[in-house]
Amino acid sequence: MLALRRGLMRDLEGERISWVDPGRFHITLRFLGDTLLSDVAKVSRALKQGRMHSDAQEIPLRGVGSFGPRKRPRVIWAGFADNAWFKGLKEEVDELLEKQGIPRQAQPFTAHLTLGRIRSLRDLSRYQEIMGRVENEAFEPVCFSKLVYYRSILGAGGPEYLTLEEIKLSGSRSGRRLS
Repeated sequence: MLALRRGLMRDLEGERISWVDPGRFHITLRFLGDTLLSDVAKVSRALKQGRMHSDAQEIPLRGVGSFGPRKRPRVIWAGFADNAWFKGLKEEVDELLEKQGIPRQAQPFTAHLTLGRIRSLRDLSRYQEIMGRVENEAFEPVCFSKLVYYRSILGAGGPEYLTLEEIKLSGSRSGRRLS
């Protein structure tokens, strides 16, 4: 994944893109938004008491794309060869939260990593050509070994993530780690 990020940064040099620091890469299973302190405690309690049935997994990256209109893309993301494991983990989390009175969200879910946020593009056709080259390409696997409940604090330098709860997934796989 780091090679993918470096390659895109090199190929898109000169464009106004804020690249996500690899230490901040994550998959959002559930975004809660503004949350009451009592609900923060409920979420922590639910995650600690839950029995995550998911083992740590190594899942290959596959494909790169953009969110936003074709002529004004806003986010560059990397996808995964298989979303089934992520959907199962999300279902476990949704069930735990529902038991705590936090309702499910209706929006569809597809696991992805945000690689960069596009501020503006000088050469849209060059951008589309570069993205077209990697849109279906396969990349190295990433190891997912824990579930982390974060508080996201927005700031001028990008979001800061404060860990509120961390649950290690059973099993252990070798490879690059991403939580």
